Amino acid sequence: MASPRKVIIDVDTGVDDAQALIMAFSRPDVLDVLGVTCVQGNVDITNVCRNTLRVLSVCDKLNVPVYKGCDKPLTGEGPDATHYHGKDGMGDVPNPEQVDMNIIQSEHASLALLRLVNQYPGEITLVALAPLTNIAVALRIDPAFGHKLKEMVIMGGNVQGKGNTSPAAEFNFRSDPEAAHVVLKEIGCPILMVPWETCADNGQSWTWTEAWLKTDTRKGRFQNGIVQYSIGRLRAANRSHYRSCDLLAMAYVIDRSIASETEDFYGEVEMGGTLTRGQLVCDWRQALDRKVNIKAVTAVNLDKARLLYDEMLQ
Repeated sequence: MASPRKVIIDVDTGVDDAQALIMAFSRPDVLDVLGVTCVQGNVDITNVCRNTLRVLSVCDKLNVPVYKGCDKPLTGEGPDATHYHGKDGMGDVPNPEQVDMNIIQSEHASLALLRLVNQYPGEITLVALAPLTNIAVALRIDPAFGHKLKEMVIMGGNVQGKGNTSPAAEFNFRSDPEAAHVVLKEIGCPILMVPWETCADNGQSWTWTEAWLKTDTRKGRFQNGIVQYSIGRLRAANRSHYRSCDLLAMAYVIDRSIASETEDFYGEVEMGGTLTRGQLVCDWRQALDRKVNIKAVTAVNLDKARLLYDEMLQ
């Protein structure tokens, strides 16, 4: 039996990051989580760290080190997602379980990334579910950082020019376009991407979702509480299904056969356009004659994903 794969998970913990972490910790046979690095994105960095500890607590994984990282983008200010995740990033659930913020590691997230890849060169899968600021900073400190990774799985970017934060950009890339640009150009390891459109097009039916949310376990009850705010937003917008982008990305990390179709291409991030800032520009025609740097998941097996969704709450 193969040994669990070493992973570091970079998060901006809102509801979907929380679900992804629950799934990751549900499969110790597949994933060995070396640490969780936090970055501002869905909410401010303090809430990101607090939310991450809340998830670790409900999963009985407070022994996994959590590192506080960058509290702003490389330049300017990024959007937040409190309109979707709630002011605290976790659905503003009344009387949440308190956590001890003193257990956050003193080491900065970017420095922890560098230390861990030097400790396990060529062994770590970096799972990026957030703006890429921590990772870009690590690359600036040590340009060889990415070459020491086994691979990187990114939830972010868009391959059809459809935006969810602006007309043309996905939230994580739009939150720090400069960081996304640096990472795609310089990381050097294989990049596996679960883009926005794939997540948007591959949700679960409301009938199945409503039954899933009634799972009567500690993790199930926790999830049911934190998702109600965002589900209200989706219902109000008449969405045809329930989607959780980071959860789908984590399912792919655990089981690569969930990807039923993938596309390889060269891509980089637009940083200057008023409407297109943060958009992933895909060179489908190979007009730039540059080496492919991205393998994007473009279709998924929802039945396989659903099995992992059920299993994670047990």
